[in-house]
Amino acid sequence: MLPIIERELRVALRKKRPVRSRLAVAAAGGGIALFFVWLGAKPGTRGMGGLLHRVFCLFGLYLALRPPLRAAGMIAEERRNQTLGLLFLSGLSPAEVFASKVFSGALIALTQLLALFPLLASPFLIGGVSFDLFLATVCCLPNILLFALSVSLLASVLTREEGAAVLLAAVLGLGLCVAAPALYSAQVHLLPGARPSLWWLRLSPAYGPYLVWTGLQWAPVAEFWRNLGLTGIWSGLCLGAAALALRGISRRGEDAGTDNRWRELWNRLVHGGAAWRSRLAARWLEANPFVWLAARDRQPVALAWAIVAGIAAAWGLSLAVSRGVPSQLNVFLLALFLNATLRWLLHYTAARGLGGARCDGTYELLLTTALQPSDIVWGQLEALNWQFRTVRRVALLLTTSMLIEGIAVLPGIPAVAVFFIMAWCWLLAWGFAWTWRARSTLLVMWAGLNCGRAAVAVWRATGLQSWLLSKGETPDYWEGRLTTELREIAREPLPDPDDPRFKRWDVRERFPWGWLVLQHQLHERLARRR
Repeated sequence: MLPIIERELRVALRKKRPVRSRLAVAAAGGGIALFFVWLGAKPGTRGMGGLLHRVFCLFGLYLALRPPLRAAGMIAEERRNQTLGLLFLSGLSPAEVFASKVFSGALIALTQLLALFPLLASPFLIGGVSFDLFLATVCCLPNILLFALSVSLLASVLTREEGAAVLLAAVLGLGLCVAAPALYSAQVHLLPGARPSLWWLRLSPAYGPYLVWTGLQWAPVAEFWRNLGLTGIWSGLCLGAAALALRGISRRGEDAGTDNRWRELWNRLVHGGAAWRSRLAARWLEANPFVWLAARDRQPVALAWAIVAGIAAAWGLSLAVSRGVPSQLNVFLLALFLNATLRWLLHYTAARGLGGARCDGTYELLLTTALQPSDIVWGQLEALNWQFRTVRRVALLLTTSMLIEGIAVLPGIPAVAVFFIMAWCWLLAWGFAWTWRARSTLLVMWAGLNCGRAAVAVWRATGLQSWLLSKGETPDYWEGRLTTELREIAREPLPDPDDPRFKRWDVRERFPWGWLVLQHQLHERLARRR
């Protein structure tokens, strides 16, 4: 066994506690199976096997997709901590490093799914599930796990941050799953006389799980095996692309490689060129240097423009498919997805702006200069306004256009029409609020500063609990708290991503480092005030 595989497995055994997770999965699956066996034993109850099969399909799909998303930061963490080069210097080749990451990630991700495998035979033994469906289910879940893991590793090689790797993995996975069925559906609606090829459906990795979910009722079992092979090919292509990208990093280094013309053009388009950064520096270096530091990378804005363009293209496609009269629900869902995605991206950029500086040690230099914590907080807010001001206005204009079209095709039922009008008014008010109020990200900035993980900060600070603000928790409150406690938080050790205290951490409080650290900081604060 390669040493790096043993290292990954030892770290997973210590931090992720797979023995406890396997026991929990087996206990939950066994309890569900016993409950359905008890229901099936009663007279007059049929179809319990099919229902249990669907429950286990959802459970297995959750177990197959959750670990690869966690594995998306495996190589990204090595790149961010600048330890990937140390692995190459230790005598390991890029192939050995990549194979170690793949096998260790697969073993860690497969450990929970294996606990569920013996229970997948329960629906077949109860009755109502054929042997072909049972065999397809057993082969489908590991195949989906391998596909998700390969996409996650590809995203991890292409990025340096865990949150960006998870987001890129989700975009790549959804794109491969949705693109081919969308083309199939477009041919069905736009060309009624033509017969689209079934290969468009077979190319989608989601087609096989759909057939398993429906019990192989809408297609013969041969369709599933064709899709299984094509999904394996997608997994191999993603793993090959990740291996080539990792080999290129090992050859040219982390920061080299700008001599290629196309790569330089791509960096200028996505991250911003020298001329654009010079104009940004002339605008903000004198007023507040932190604005230039936070806004010099255009990648979040480029991603926001890509989202707006994609939603506009999907809206145009829906107009073409529906012959100019789109579904009210589809238009509303497109507008909701547009605003929710851009809002999440805005909050993620805000959390990464303050939390990322703790990961790379930027605060150790910034706080020794004349720059004050108030300048850092105000600079981050101003950078958000500067970066997203145009794309937010375009998104608001696009939402308003969808609103006008949605009102024009209101349903004839008065109650349903009133419901859609209220939903559109709420969506427009929500979009207007996040468009013109960058200070709403202050809670996310506080959470990102404490934990140093932007994705976790957004997830914990923008949920249902964030709507239940207690008295006094206004943007002014969070801005004042960030200003007064930024130096103290920056001196604390960065929490480990697998720290169990994350589960008990109240996002509105400081990270629970313990009473001794808190007591020491209280003494420091009193001494500084005196």
